Amino acid sequence: MIGHQLRRTAQTPKAFVNWAGLLRDMTLERFGKGPDELTFVTRSGQRISCPNRPGARVPIYEVYAEDTYGLQTFLGPMLARPIRVIDIGAHVGAFACQLAALSPQATIECFEPSASTAGYLRRNAEQNGLSDRISVDERAVAGHIGFADFVDNGAGSALNGLVDAVPTSAPDTQSATSVATTTFDAVATERSQPIDVVKLDCEGGEYDAVLNSAPESWASVDRVVLEYHPSAQHNLAELTDWFAGCGLFLLREHPVSPDQGTAWLTRKR
Repeated sequence: MIGHQLRRTAQTPKAFVNWAGLLRDMTLERFGKGPDELTFVTRSGQRISCPNRPGARVPIYEVYAEDTYGLQTFLGPMLARPIRVIDIGAHVGAFACQLAALSPQATIECFEPSASTAGYLRRNAEQNGLSDRISVDERAVAGHIGFADFVDNGAGSALNGLVDAVPTSAPDTQSATSVATTTFDAVATERSQPIDVVKLDCEGGEYDAVLNSAPESWASVDRVVLEYHPSAQHNLAELTDWFAGCGLFLLREHPVSPDQGTAWLTRKR
């Protein structure tokens, strides 16, 4: 915990121009004080608002302080052309806003089933002038169309997820709510334009969403970046083998534990 706090203290001035106020307000939050909300002002001028809670802040640091997804290297020349991106598990929109800034012709369709988190996502798109290129769909992408139980920890938590996907040690599933679900097949077929890039970060829901989709739904997809999570039934190797059958191959992997990390896949070997 101390190491984590020291790392965040070092990262904040490098990534955000309003670093002094952020460090103060995050410190106050640990003592039950401070504002309920933070707005991070990035070095590129973007403004990303979120609840002042650790679980809400993590994805913002991942994108702007740690460059977790390595988008400029991963997408390369694709950033200069009109690309269509599907962001599954979009949280408050840090990934979508950064990608929209890096790729001025990109359109990003975000799926975020937490109503409170989706509210921040919409606001962040608006305050960065990106509402015309970032859309928000409050459904979960899963293995079926209908409804599913969803654990929403509130406060913009990055640990929200479908009950069937979250680890048993994670949130209190007794507080689950029902959310609408769609499938990747429906996402791919109901849109008039092909999908170029897919990002998945849905706290274990990636297995259900991917493994229950049809390979042909991924035919136009050129790049996939996903966060994989602990699962009693599935693992990254199962996902990469499935994607290889679609012509998408593992480019690299960054594990943070034996069963969790980030993986990048590309259509070119």
